[in-house]
Formats: sequence, structure tokens, C-alpha cells
Amino acid sequence: MKKESSKAHLISIFSNFDLNGHTILIKNISKQLSKNLILQLMEKKIKAPYLQKYHSSRLFELIYRLTKEGITKKEYVIASSIILILESRYKDYQSRSKDQPKKNPSFELMDSKLFPCDKITSVKGTDTFTIVNWKQLNIEINDIKPNQITFKKIINGIPSNHKVFYKDLKDLHLGMTTRSIIKIFGFLDADQSYQYPLKKKDQVFRLNKALKTLFRIPRLVNPFFWKKNRLHTDITITAFDNYETPVIPF
Repeated sequence: MKKESSKAHLISIFSNFDLNGHTILIKNISKQLSKNLILQLMEKKIKAPYLQKYHSSRLFELIYRLTKEGITKKEYVIASSIILILESRYKDYQSRSKDQPKKNPSFELMDSKLFPCDKITSVKGTDTFTIVNWKQLNIEINDIKPNQITFKKIINGIPSNHKVFYKDLKDLHLGMTTRSIIKIFGFLDADQSYQYPLKKKDQVFRLNKALKTLFRIPRLVNPFFWKKNRLHTDITITAFDNYETPVIPF
């Protein structure tokens, strides 16, 4: 009974959106509705909160890929979190729309209403935009372009596609080791950190130096820093795999 009600619930969630592929997604995920996944959905708790920093279309692409390949036990938390995030965003979209909300919005339309990023006027600065602290910065890396880093300004809590520029690692005098430091934060939430050996602090020093030079942030304010032997950052990091879907921690 729970499986049938969960399937009906999934249909109602994904039918809310104007998108291609939701029928295939529902068919694939319905076959994989294990007891564990159903229980996680019933808890209504987003257990992979880092996914909330990604655009809705990217989350859909990720769950579509996972269900097509077959969701593993480890991935239940990812799948349930995506479903709950999309459900929550749709409800917020419906409640926040001043005019009559579109019944079946695209992910792009929904996100543009929830996270408007065209209210900030352009400010001349380094390259395309200026920041005054690291919380205003998003760094995006993509495995299909391993030598490139994308910089976006955080506006209304989400990376803006209107304030963006690109740099090659070599232009910043950085390499793949420093890129790997950044990538791990792609599957960590804003207040999370990870163990990074202090004996390799020179790599973090080079990364900090490159970013402070690029954005002209005072030398004493480091974008990556240690607390109790754990590496932290105030920068929002988004990272994508070779499928161009958000990275997952396993």
C-alpha cells in the first residue's frame, strides 16, 4: 500500500513541471521504490542539504541519471533529497507568485521566481563583477572542462548566470591538486568542512593567493581556512561530473 501511495505521490510531484522525461523518470523510479527509499521520503527530511545550492534543472538531470542507471543503497539519500527539494520549491513558487502562478512551470521559470538574480545592477570591478566578501562568490567546476573555473556572483542565495566569468587554471597559476581541494566542497553544505592535511597547506596557500589577487580581497581574509584541523570556506562551491550533473559524495 505504501509503495502505491508513494508512486502516486511521485507522479503528482513531477507532473507539476513542464519538462521532458518525467514519464520515464517515474517509470524508472517506481521500479526502485525500496522500503528504505519510501521511509526516507516519508520522513520529509532533506538528508543531503548541499543539493539545495544547485538549480532545479540540474537536480532533475541527476535523479534522471541515477534512476536510469539504477539507484544504489548509498544513493537513496540523494534521490529522496532531490524529490523533497523539488516538491518544496514548487510549493514555494505557488505561494510566492504575485500573479496567477503557471500551473506547470519549467524549472527555469520556477527558479527565476524563487531566486531572482536580475535585481542587482552591474558594478564595474575585476572582470565582470565585484564582491566584498567570499560569501558573495560561487566557484563552479565541471569535469568535462577540467582546466577551467567558472566564477559567479551569489545573488539572493543562488549563483547568478548574469554575473559570470571564466578562468583557466594556468592563468591563476593553479593545478589539478588545488582543483581537487575545491571539488570536495561541491558535495558539502555551507557549514560543512573536511579533513585536509596541514602538511599540504602550501597548496591551500596558493589557492588563497590566486583568489585574493583576482578579487582584490584584503590579504588577511582567506577564502579557505582551517578550524580544528578541518578546512572550511565561505565560498559556495558547485561541482559537476562528466555527465554535467551535480557531484555526489561517493
